[in-house]
Amino acid sequence: MLRSNKQRKIGGSSETTREITRNFKDWLVGFIEGDGTWFIRSNNTLGFELAQKTSDSQVLYEIKKTLGFGKVSHNSVSELSRFVIASNSESYWKVVNLVECGTELRLKKRQTQFNNWLDRLETITGSKIVRQNIITSLERKQPSWEDSWLSGFIDAEGCFRISFDKRVNQYRLFFQVTQDEQEILIKIKELFGLTHKGQIRKDRTTYVLAVTGKKARELIIKYLLKHPLKTKKRIAFQKWEECHGLLEREDVPGVQEKIKRLKESINKSS
Repeated sequence: MLRSNKQRKIGGSSETTREITRNFKDWLVGFIEGDGTWFIRSNNTLGFELAQKTSDSQVLYEIKKTLGFGKVSHNSVSELSRFVIASNSESYWKVVNLVECGTELRLKKRQTQFNNWLDRLETITGSKIVRQNIITSLERKQPSWEDSWLSGFIDAEGCFRISFDKRVNQYRLFFQVTQDEQEILIKIKELFGLTHKGQIRKDRTTYVLAVTGKKARELIIKYLLKHPLKTKKRIAFQKWEECHGLLEREDVPGVQEKIKRLKESINKSS
Protein backbone atom coordinates (compact mmCIF):
# COMPACT_ATOMS: atom_id res chain seq x y z
CA MET A 1 0.00 0.00 0.00
CA LEU A 2 1.29 3.47 -0.85
CA ARG A 3 1.94 5.92 1.98
CA SER A 4 -0.89 8.36 2.67
CA ASN A 5 1.36 11.42 2.55
CA LYS A 6 2.83 10.59 -0.83
CA GLN A 7 1.77 12.52 -3.91
CA ARG A 8 1.82 11.24 -7.45
CA LYS A 9 2.35 13.61 -10.34
CA ILE A 10 0.90 12.03 -13.44
CA GLY A 11 2.90 11.87 -16.65
CA GLY A 12 6.36 11.24 -15.24
CA SER A 13 5.90 8.18 -13.03
CA SER A 14 8.83 5.80 -12.79
CA GLU A 15 6.45 2.83 -13.03
CA THR A 16 6.20 3.27 -16.82
CA THR A 17 8.66 0.64 -17.95
CA ARG A 18 9.44 1.93 -21.43
CA GLU A 19 9.01 4.88 -23.71
CA ILE A 20 6.37 4.66 -26.37
CA THR A 21 6.07 6.86 -29.45
CA ARG A 22 3.66 9.78 -29.54
CA ASN A 23 2.03 8.20 -32.59
CA PHE A 24 1.30 4.94 -30.75
CA LYS A 25 0.07 6.74 -27.65
CA ASP A 26 -2.35 8.91 -29.62
CA TRP A 27 -3.68 5.81 -31.38
CA LEU A 28 -3.99 3.95 -28.06
CA VAL A 29 -5.97 6.76 -26.40
CA GLY A 30 -8.44 6.73 -29.32
CA PHE A 31 -8.72 2.95 -29.11
CA ILE A 32 -9.22 3.13 -25.33
CA GLU A 33 -12.02 5.66 -25.73
CA GLY A 34 -13.89 3.24 -27.96
CA ASP A 35 -13.18 -0.17 -26.42
CA GLY A 36 -11.51 0.44 -23.05
CA THR A 37 -12.83 0.71 -19.51
CA TRP A 38 -11.49 1.49 -16.04
CA PHE A 39 -13.16 -0.91 -13.63
CA ILE A 40 -13.81 -0.91 -9.89
CA ARG A 41 -14.79 -4.29 -8.49
CA SER A 42 -16.75 -4.91 -5.28
CA ASN A 43 -13.57 -6.07 -3.50
CA ASN A 44 -11.93 -2.69 -4.28
CA THR A 45 -9.75 -4.15 -7.01
CA LEU A 46 -9.11 -1.46 -9.59
CA GLY A 47 -7.87 -1.97 -13.09
CA PHE A 48 -8.19 -1.33 -16.78
CA GLU A 49 -9.15 -3.53 -19.71
CA LEU A 50 -9.50 -3.50 -23.47
CA ALA A 51 -11.81 -6.07 -25.07
CA GLN A 52 -11.70 -7.41 -28.63
CA LYS A 53 -13.04 -10.39 -30.53
CA THR A 54 -10.58 -13.25 -30.14
CA SER A 55 -10.17 -13.31 -33.92
CA ASP A 56 -8.62 -9.84 -33.60
CA SER A 57 -6.65 -10.46 -30.40
CA GLN A 58 -3.33 -9.81 -32.15
CA VAL A 59 -3.83 -6.07 -31.50
CA LEU A 60 -4.02 -6.76 -27.75
CA TYR A 61 -0.69 -8.59 -27.88
CA GLU A 62 0.79 -5.66 -29.82
CA ILE A 63 -0.39 -3.28 -27.08
CA LYS A 64 1.05 -5.54 -24.36
CA LYS A 65 4.38 -5.82 -26.15
CA THR A 66 4.63 -2.09 -26.77
CA LEU A 67 3.70 -1.07 -23.22
CA GLY A 68 5.75 -3.82 -21.61
CA PHE A 69 3.09 -4.84 -19.08
CA GLY A 70 -0.43 -6.24 -18.78
CA LYS A 71 -2.00 -9.63 -19.46
CA VAL A 72 -4.06 -11.00 -22.36
CA SER A 73 -6.76 -13.56 -21.58
CA HIS A 74 -9.30 -15.37 -23.74
CA ASN A 75 -12.89 -16.56 -23.19
CA SER A 76 -13.84 -19.40 -25.53
CA VAL A 77 -17.55 -19.06 -24.74
CA SER A 78 -17.93 -15.35 -25.52
CA GLU A 79 -15.10 -15.46 -28.10
CA LEU A 80 -13.73 -12.30 -26.51
CA SER A 81 -10.15 -11.54 -25.54
CA ARG A 82 -9.08 -8.95 -22.98
CA PHE A 83 -5.95 -6.98 -22.26
CA VAL A 84 -6.04 -6.39 -18.50
CA ILE A 85 -3.99 -4.39 -16.01
CA ALA A 86 -4.95 -5.03 -12.40
CA SER A 87 -4.04 -6.63 -9.06
CA ASN A 88 -1.28 -4.43 -7.63
CA SER A 89 -0.60 -0.79 -6.82
CA GLU A 90 2.30 -0.40 -9.26
CA SER A 91 0.05 -1.38 -12.13
CA TYR A 92 -2.48 1.28 -11.10
CA TRP A 93 -0.05 4.08 -11.91
CA LYS A 94 0.76 2.52 -15.27
CA VAL A 95 -2.96 2.71 -16.09
CA VAL A 96 -3.09 6.35 -15.02
CA ASN A 97 -0.09 7.26 -17.18
CA LEU A 98 -1.68 5.78 -20.30
CA VAL A 99 -3.90 8.83 -20.68
CA GLU A 100 -1.83 11.38 -18.75
CA CYS A 101 -4.43 11.84 -16.04
CA GLY A 102 -7.27 12.37 -18.51
CA THR A 103 -5.85 15.32 -20.45
CA GLU A 104 -5.80 13.25 -23.66
CA LEU A 105 -9.39 12.01 -23.44
CA ARG A 106 -12.02 13.46 -25.79
CA LEU A 107 -15.20 11.65 -24.69
CA LYS A 108 -17.08 13.08 -21.71
CA LYS A 109 -18.12 9.63 -20.51
CA ARG A 110 -14.50 8.43 -20.50
CA GLN A 111 -13.39 11.55 -18.62
CA THR A 112 -16.10 10.97 -16.01
CA GLN A 113 -15.32 7.26 -15.70
CA PHE A 114 -11.62 7.95 -15.36
CA ASN A 115 -12.07 10.69 -12.74
CA ASN A 116 -14.32 8.39 -10.67
CA TRP A 117 -11.64 5.71 -10.95
CA LEU A 118 -8.98 8.16 -9.76
CA ASP A 119 -11.15 9.15 -6.78
CA ARG A 120 -11.39 5.52 -5.68
CA LEU A 121 -7.68 4.99 -6.35
CA GLU A 122 -6.82 7.85 -4.00
CA THR A 123 -9.04 6.36 -1.30
CA ILE A 124 -7.65 2.83 -1.60
CA THR A 125 -3.96 3.72 -1.85
CA GLY A 126 -3.99 6.74 0.45
CA SER A 127 -1.99 8.58 -2.20
CA LYS A 128 -2.95 12.05 -3.35
CA ILE A 129 -2.88 12.35 -7.14
CA VAL A 130 -1.80 15.69 -8.57
CA ARG A 131 -4.31 16.20 -11.34
CA GLN A 132 -3.16 18.83 -13.78
CA ASN A 133 -5.23 20.25 -16.60
CA ILE A 134 -8.02 17.68 -16.42
CA ILE A 135 -10.54 18.59 -19.07
CA THR A 136 -14.28 18.31 -18.53
CA SER A 137 -15.45 19.12 -22.04
CA LEU A 138 -14.41 18.67 -25.66
CA GLU A 139 -13.21 22.27 -25.94
CA ARG A 140 -9.53 21.58 -25.33
CA LYS A 141 -8.71 18.45 -27.34
CA GLN A 142 -10.30 18.00 -30.76
CA PRO A 143 -10.00 15.25 -33.39
CA SER A 144 -7.23 16.20 -35.79
CA TRP A 145 -5.67 15.01 -39.03
CA GLU A 146 -2.26 15.57 -37.42
CA ASP A 147 -2.33 12.80 -34.78
CA SER A 148 -3.38 9.15 -34.57
CA TRP A 149 -6.26 9.51 -32.10
CA LEU A 150 -8.89 9.19 -34.84
CA SER A 151 -7.16 6.08 -36.21
CA GLY A 152 -7.47 4.38 -32.82
CA PHE A 153 -11.08 5.51 -32.49
CA ILE A 154 -11.88 4.12 -35.95
CA ASP A 155 -10.25 0.81 -34.99
CA ALA A 156 -12.70 0.69 -32.09
CA GLU A 157 -15.86 2.27 -33.51
CA GLY A 158 -15.46 2.58 -37.29
CA CYS A 159 -16.84 0.50 -40.15
CA PHE A 160 -16.23 0.32 -43.91
CA ARG A 161 -19.05 -0.87 -46.16
CA ILE A 162 -20.10 -1.00 -49.81
CA SER A 163 -23.67 -1.12 -51.09
CA PHE A 164 -25.31 -1.34 -54.50
CA ASP A 165 -28.10 1.14 -55.28
CA LYS A 166 -30.42 -0.62 -57.73
CA ARG A 167 -32.36 2.59 -58.40
CA VAL A 168 -29.39 4.21 -60.12
CA ASN A 169 -27.40 1.05 -60.82
CA GLN A 170 -24.37 2.30 -58.86
CA TYR A 171 -22.11 1.13 -56.07
CA ARG A 172 -21.81 3.38 -53.01
CA LEU A 173 -19.02 3.40 -50.43
CA PHE A 174 -19.77 4.13 -46.78
CA PHE A 175 -17.49 4.94 -43.88
CA GLN A 176 -19.34 4.97 -40.56
CA VAL A 177 -18.51 5.76 -36.94
CA THR A 178 -20.96 4.73 -34.22
CA GLN A 179 -21.03 6.33 -30.77
CA ASP A 180 -23.59 7.11 -28.06
CA GLU A 181 -21.98 10.52 -27.52
CA GLN A 182 -23.15 12.74 -30.35
CA GLU A 183 -20.74 15.60 -29.61
CA ILE A 184 -17.65 13.68 -30.73
CA LEU A 185 -19.34 12.72 -34.01
CA ILE A 186 -20.13 16.39 -34.63
CA LYS A 187 -16.43 17.19 -34.17
CA ILE A 188 -15.43 14.42 -36.59
CA LYS A 189 -18.09 15.63 -39.02
CA GLU A 190 -16.59 19.13 -38.86
CA LEU A 191 -13.17 17.63 -39.50
CA PHE A 192 -14.48 16.20 -42.78
CA GLY A 193 -16.03 19.55 -43.66
CA LEU A 194 -19.49 17.97 -43.87
CA THR A 195 -22.51 20.26 -43.69
CA HIS A 196 -25.41 17.95 -44.59
CA LYS A 197 -27.73 17.65 -41.58
CA GLY A 198 -28.53 14.01 -42.29
CA GLN A 199 -24.94 12.85 -41.93
CA ILE A 200 -25.46 12.02 -38.22
CA ARG A 201 -28.50 9.87 -37.49
CA LYS A 202 -29.94 8.37 -34.33
CA ASP A 203 -29.87 4.55 -34.37
CA ARG A 204 -31.72 3.28 -31.29
CA THR A 205 -29.50 4.30 -28.38
CA THR A 206 -26.51 5.38 -30.47
CA TYR A 207 -25.60 7.92 -33.13
CA VAL A 208 -24.08 7.05 -36.50
CA LEU A 209 -21.92 9.34 -38.60
CA ALA A 210 -22.04 8.18 -42.22
CA VAL A 211 -19.52 9.45 -44.78
CA THR A 212 -20.24 8.74 -48.44
CA GLY A 213 -18.98 11.65 -50.56
CA LYS A 214 -15.90 11.34 -52.74
CA LYS A 215 -14.09 14.31 -51.17
CA ALA A 216 -14.63 12.96 -47.65
CA ARG A 217 -13.50 9.48 -48.75
CA GLU A 218 -10.30 10.95 -50.16
CA LEU A 219 -9.64 12.68 -46.83
CA ILE A 220 -10.09 9.51 -44.77
CA ILE A 221 -7.91 7.53 -47.19
CA LYS A 222 -5.15 10.15 -46.99
CA TYR A 223 -5.39 10.17 -43.19
CA LEU A 224 -5.35 6.39 -42.72
CA LEU A 225 -2.41 5.97 -45.07
CA LYS A 226 -0.53 8.37 -42.79
CA HIS A 227 -1.93 6.93 -39.53
CA PRO A 228 -2.58 3.22 -40.24
CA LEU A 229 -5.16 1.09 -38.48
CA LYS A 230 -3.85 -1.71 -36.26
CA THR A 231 -6.82 -4.10 -35.99
CA LYS A 232 -8.15 -6.29 -38.80
CA LYS A 233 -10.20 -3.31 -39.94
CA ARG A 234 -7.09 -2.29 -41.85
CA ILE A 235 -7.86 -5.14 -44.28
CA ALA A 236 -11.41 -3.88 -44.82
CA PHE A 237 -10.01 -0.38 -45.31
CA GLN A 238 -7.53 -1.59 -47.94
CA LYS A 239 -10.36 -3.23 -49.92
CA TRP A 240 -12.54 -0.15 -49.45
CA GLU A 241 -9.72 2.06 -50.72
CA GLU A 242 -9.31 -0.21 -53.74
CA CYS A 243 -13.02 0.09 -54.47
CA HIS A 244 -12.76 3.87 -54.20
CA GLY A 245 -10.21 3.81 -57.03
CA LEU A 246 -12.20 1.32 -59.10
CA LEU A 247 -15.30 3.54 -59.06
CA GLU A 248 -13.42 5.89 -61.39
CA ARG A 249 -13.25 3.05 -63.95
CA GLU A 250 -16.66 1.50 -63.30
CA ASP A 251 -17.49 1.32 -67.03
CA VAL A 252 -14.35 -0.69 -67.85
CA PRO A 253 -15.17 -4.37 -68.55
CA GLY A 254 -14.62 -6.57 -65.49
CA VAL A 255 -14.37 -3.71 -62.99
CA GLN A 256 -17.93 -4.02 -61.69
CA GLU A 257 -17.42 -7.73 -61.06
CA LYS A 258 -14.27 -6.95 -59.09
CA ILE A 259 -16.12 -4.32 -57.03
CA LYS A 260 -18.86 -6.87 -56.35
CA ARG A 261 -16.35 -9.40 -55.00
CA LEU A 262 -14.73 -6.75 -52.81
CA LYS A 263 -18.17 -5.66 -51.59
CA GLU A 264 -19.08 -9.18 -50.51
CA SER A 265 -15.72 -9.63 -48.78
CA ILE A 266 -15.86 -6.31 -46.90
CA ASN A 267 -19.47 -6.62 -45.80
CA LYS A 268 -18.96 -10.20 -44.62
CA SER A 269 -16.03 -9.22 -42.41
CA SER A 270 -17.89 -6.17 -41.09
